[in-house]
Amino acid sequence: MWTAFLEMELDHDTGRMYGHVLAGSCQGASLDALDRAALVKLFSEIDADSRDLLGAYLDRREPGWREYEERGAGAGSTAAGKMSEEEAYQILGLQPGASTEEISRAHRSLIKKLHPDQGGTTYLASRINEAKDVLLRRHR
Repeated sequence: MWTAFLEMELDHDTGRMYGHVLAGSCQGASLDALDRAALVKLFSEIDADSRDLLGAYLDRREPGWREYEERGAGAGSTAAGKMSEEEAYQILGLQPGASTEEISRAHRSLIKKLHPDQGGTTYLASRINEAKDVLLRRHR
């Protein structure tokens, strides 16, 4: 997954997210190398799609960071833009032309790991669901 400010990868086996900063005050840095303060500062500098993605990363790495930051200034979040087929394939870890069964299997596997009830975030779950919907539309 990528945005104007971040390039992120999702390990489909573990649900772990990692990535690096493409622009902004921390350009070129690995997210894993940044401390909470630097990540929160970056959060306040980036666009809405990037905030959603960074927020999902922080939710997994630093549970409770939102509540902690709400005591301070805090930053808002909005829904991501329309997803392309290319991005949908990337999110589900599939190759173009995947079958309906492959799409459903990849979706089910990811959502089991990244659903909010399993420690994931609503943002990640919504992106996984959107990816499935985008790819299944072409099979209708």
